[in-house]
Amino acid sequence: MKNIYARSSTFFFRISIVSFIVLPIVTYLTYIDFFSNFEPLIFVGVSALFSSGTGFYLKQISEKLPEFTSINPGTAFLMNGFNFQQDVSWYSRLYLVSHEGEQLFVIEPTTKKPIARFLTVSSVISSGLIIPITYDVMTLNRSRLFSFTVKNEWKKFRVTIMDEQDNTIGVYLQPWLKSAMKNKGTLFYPNHDVWRQIEAKNMTGDIDIRDEESRITASYRFGMFPYALHPAFQAIPNNVHIKLGPHISTNERKVYLGIFYFWLQGYR
Repeated sequence: MKNIYARSSTFFFRISIVSFIVLPIVTYLTYIDFFSNFEPLIFVGVSALFSSGTGFYLKQISEKLPEFTSINPGTAFLMNGFNFQQDVSWYSRLYLVSHEGEQLFVIEPTTKKPIARFLTVSSVISSGLIIPITYDVMTLNRSRLFSFTVKNEWKKFRVTIMDEQDNTIGVYLQPWLKSAMKNKGTLFYPNHDVWRQIEAKNMTGDIDIRDEESRITASYRFGMFPYALHPAFQAIPNNVHIKLGPHISTNERKVYLGIFYFWLQGYR
């Protein structure tokens, strides 16, 4: 989170610089009544001050957060809880962070498809609505753990989750009509046998997924969560928190992370 806040701070500082310098010049050159109507100047000034203030605020938060020592990716992936956090980037990029705000893994469009990766600047594209989008889940040193592809098949969405060897480990199908009000779909094994029926509790996607013994295998929460008052998360109004059962396999963890990321695309 420390690095995310630092990059966000830089982003807002750049916006304030553009607002202070570039926009007044453009407005002067294109707006005929520039001196008789101060509305453009007021708008530019408010935008610049807001962006500058936001930049200073995020910079202060970043400086207060501690530096974390690197954690073994294998150990980190077995953690029971993660939080999705959006990063400032041209293309879609999210981090999986711990309950203390430590960045553990990064999710972003695969570099194997550079054109699709570039186009994910649009949320419509990044959701897989127009073209299939493949995401890589990687350690911070860019080592790929697994991938998943989101594809719109017009009557349903298909999320195909693959391991680091590109072998399919799960397929999730979500019909358009049945999931119009809340997420609802079916998870299949690679051999097409039904694995789980998954249905959210409400429109934001909150869910508890249970196995045959009624043990919670995974849960998804959109909004506030138990450790939201931690300094690393206080500046974020809404969060996506996921919890994974300690008894589930590594492949099952990967499958749920891919599905939950797909759900998150609907609320960005």
